[in-house]
Amino acid sequence: MKHSAPAHYFPHLLLGGYIILFLLCAIDPLDKAVWIAENLTVLLVVVPLVLTYPKFRFSNTAYALMSVWVYMHTVGGHYTFAKVPFDLVNDLFGWERNNYDRIAHFSVGFYAYAIAELIDRKRLVANRIMLFLFPVFSIVTIAALYEIVEWIAAVSLNPQAGADYVGAQGDVWDAQKDMLCDTLGAVFATSIYLLTQRQSLTQRR
Repeated sequence: MKHSAPAHYFPHLLLGGYIILFLLCAIDPLDKAVWIAENLTVLLVVVPLVLTYPKFRFSNTAYALMSVWVYMHTVGGHYTFAKVPFDLVNDLFGWERNNYDRIAHFSVGFYAYAIAELIDRKRLVANRIMLFLFPVFSIVTIAALYEIVEWIAAVSLNPQAGADYVGAQGDVWDAQKDMLCDTLGAVFATSIYLLTQRQSLTQRR
């Protein structure tokens, strides 16, 4: 698949934007322990994408969707998620709780688009139903594992840093609501893929 020069370098621009944002957010973070923990999570995603880029290039849409979580998580690591300046959006929807983390979790689901694109281009599933379900279930699994890892990391930090890292804001159902947001994001992203790739999907019938 050939790309125009601007389109070809779009992933590079996204990576450059991330590096700049990372450097800015590395300046005087609110809690250094939280900043380190949150950014390690981001690097576990960004580094494999960079290393595998020469062998498998996702679409610009996939990279754009994946970058939403990377950018949001990087900002969340600087402030801690509960303290990100998000009053404009919270006030707009009348939220008393800072829901920046909920939206960030919704953006985790956007990775389902890339998963769908990967298995579609590799012809790893036989029909549309599996093409929809596999990415969604993959995100659900990752979300559950992440909540477990987050809990382990939280209890390993000091009490305040642990609370800031988890970002529950006093909600005992925080983990379940986070996973729901992840899942809804995955359903949204996979639906977008199926709706925009009709020609490819029709050819496999």
